[in-house]
Amino acid sequence: MRYIKTTAATAMGFSLIIAAFLAAVPMARHLASAWWNDPERLPALPENPQVHYQEGAYLHARMVAGLLPAAIVRVEEIHGRRFAYPVTVGVYVAWEAADPLGNPSASGVHFLRHVILWPVLVSIQGQRLPAILTHELSHAHLQSWISVLNFYRLPNWFKEGLAVMVSGGGGAEGISELQAREAIRRGDHIAIESAGSLLGPAGLRFVQPPEKPETPARIQMAYRQAGLFVGFLRDADPVGFASMMNAVLDGRPLAEAVTTGYATDLHTLWLRFVRQNEH
Repeated sequence: MRYIKTTAATAMGFSLIIAAFLAAVPMARHLASAWWNDPERLPALPENPQVHYQEGAYLHARMVAGLLPAAIVRVEEIHGRRFAYPVTVGVYVAWEAADPLGNPSASGVHFLRHVILWPVLVSIQGQRLPAILTHELSHAHLQSWISVLNFYRLPNWFKEGLAVMVSGGGGAEGISELQAREAIRRGDHIAIESAGSLLGPAGLRFVQPPEKPETPARIQMAYRQAGLFVGFLRDADPVGFASMMNAVLDGRPLAEAVTTGYATDLHTLWLRFVRQNEH
C-alpha cells in the first residue's frame, strides 16, 4: 500500500512538472523570438538613430521620432534623472515576431531595455501613441539605471503607476480617475506591496480579487489606481518623491526608498491617500 501511494505521489509530481513545463514553453518561445528580432537589428532612422523600424514601418517610425524628444523630457523630469544611455525604440509592422509576452492586445512593451511599439498603436490607435510611448519609456528609464533583477524586485503597482502618472494616463485610458476613486472608496482597490518577485504574477493584484481579474477593464482599473497613488506621493511631498526616486534609481528596495523620502512606510502613505480620496 505504501508503495502504491509513493508511486501515485511520484506520478502526480511528474505530471505537475510536465504541466508547468508545457505552460512555460509558449512564453519561452515568445521570449526567444523577441530576442531574435531585437530592434537594434533593424534599420535606424537617419534623422534619429534611436528609432529602428521593420520594413514597411518607415512612416510610422518617423511619427514616433517626432514624439520622442518630448516624451524623453517628460520622463526625465518626473524621474529626476536623464536616461543613463539612449534607449532604442523599435516600430514593427508584424507584432508577432517581437512580442515577448504573446499578447496580441498589447500596444507597446519594454523588453531587454528597449521600447517596442505595435502597428495598431501607430495607425488605428494613433491618438494613444504619445501616452503609450511615454509609458514604456518610463519603464525603460528605470532599467537604464538599475539591473533587471532590481527592476523586477520593484512592485508592479509602483512601476505601472509611475508609468501611468508620467504619461498622463497611458495604459489606463479606459478608466477615468473618478471611476478609480469610486472603486477605492468602496474597497475595490489594488494591493500595495512593498516588493515584487521574479516568481510572482505579472499583473497588479487587488485586495479582493475579482471573478475575472484579467479583463482589459480590470487591468486598466488597477493601472489607474496605481497611477493615482503615485501621483499622490508626488503631489503630497515633491521633495520626498524626488528623494525616493533617487534611491530607487540607485538600486535600493522600494520600502527603503520610501522611508528615505517620506520618513514613514508605504502602509501609512496608502492610508493617507485613501483618507484624502474619501473627501
